[in-house]
Amino acid sequence: MTWKIAADSSCDIRDGLEPLPGLSFDIVPLKIRVGLEEFTDDSQLDLPALKRALAGFDGPTSSACPSPDEWAKSFSEADCSVAVTMTSALSGTFNSAVVGRRMALEQDPSKKILVLDTKSTGGQMVLVVKKVRELIAQGLSFEEVAREAVVYNRSLHLLFTLSTFDNLVKNGRMNKLVGIVASKLGIRIVAEASREGKIEVLYKVRGQSRALETLVAEMKRKKPGLGEGEVVISHCGNPLGVRYLQEEIAKEFPDARITVMETQGLTSYYAEETGILVAF
Repeated sequence: MTWKIAADSSCDIRDGLEPLPGLSFDIVPLKIRVGLEEFTDDSQLDLPALKRALAGFDGPTSSACPSPDEWAKSFSEADCSVAVTMTSALSGTFNSAVVGRRMALEQDPSKKILVLDTKSTGGQMVLVVKKVRELIAQGLSFEEVAREAVVYNRSLHLLFTLSTFDNLVKNGRMNKLVGIVASKLGIRIVAEASREGKIEVLYKVRGQSRALETLVAEMKRKKPGLGEGEVVISHCGNPLGVRYLQEEIAKEFPDARITVMETQGLTSYYAEETGILVAF
């Protein structure tokens, strides 16, 4: 029996997964449009070029989800597939994957396909992908993998702090008034992916250090028993902020296993410069 894990490109993994016999991994890319230019968010993306294009352009920009055909093609390549998607509350990616699942099953009804709406993005998707690989490595059945993956995803949280909100506001992902006021006052927000998969602003603070300290305090409140649990920190061009955050997390959770990743195309587009996301 062969397996496929497929994630849309708001999952920041680009180097693949640790090899496992019978398992393949796909990133199904979104596209980012900057004026007349279109950037495909895959392993070939020139991320600095995307950032330069965004920084030098005042007109409308947008992102577009993968087509059902792209998902169906990925599902067709294995007996069992698990698709990990960003939140359906803010993107059509999950619905596109559901249609792709239907198309793949019409071609081959014997296939087993789970489409998992993480209600989140970024590092939370990374954690889910890694967990699914772990479950497959244990030799579990498709039904067991699917059940455990859904339960695990529900146990996770995503917090983030941003200083710039232009693309979130322009694309209807964030309340326009909140974004404009925060930008004008030089305020960083600390927000979370809500259980409904929407952006919920928790705090508005001045200064990055204060924002990161607030983020860690919120981590402690949400998961005081984190212990040796995994933490994924994603950042958009903010290594100094990440270093400070790692130190603060280590004070509260000295045994936590921390992975640091750079945001890729889609996550960079919405997090914007200096944005930091933490999944745990």
